[in-house]
Amino acid sequence: MTQTYGHKWTSSFGEVPKADHAWAKILGGLTGVQIANGLRRMIEVAAANAGTGKESWPPDATEFRAMCLHVQGLPTVDQAWTEALMGKYSHEAVRIAAEATGTFDLRSAKHSDKALFQRFERNYAIVQRRAQNAQPLDGKIAQGIEHDSGMKAQLARSHQEARDLVAAQNIPTDPKAARALLLAKLGIRRPA
Repeated sequence: MTQTYGHKWTSSFGEVPKADHAWAKILGGLTGVQIANGLRRMIEVAAANAGTGKESWPPDATEFRAMCLHVQGLPTVDQAWTEALMGKYSHEAVRIAAEATGTFDLRSAKHSDKALFQRFERNYAIVQRRAQNAQPLDGKIAQGIEHDSGMKAQLARSHQEARDLVAAQNIPTDPKAARALLLAKLGIRRPA
């Protein structure tokens, strides 16, 4: 970095790296391949800015981490969402995320469908992480449980359990017949 940015780097971060520096903490866990990818991406960004007259400053640690995790050709989440809705994919990761979300749902969805976008965004983030870690993109993506659907499923199960109990105890489901049975069991006689 000192060779690339000179005094801009050393004035901000010093000449000798420190183990407890924010950069060390933020870049922790990255592989050598990912850091090399970040350096290559940083050079590309600096080269792109060279012709514009902008002064090139070193990225901060979080920007550099994003550069390290950048995968060439991978669209942003918004671009991938649009591609998934259209069914035309510029990258394999978009196709895999779309299939995990459900292509049937995507074909009939609108761009403003928030719930479906959240499902797609989650699936795309998983596939992006696989691409960033040089792992195979395909593979099963575990489905998350949505808050509402979990509550609905729980409510449906409890209703089914109640119906099963009523059937097991031979309680009539007709309200008039259930009332008559209850009164008979309690020994209460009322005129009809």
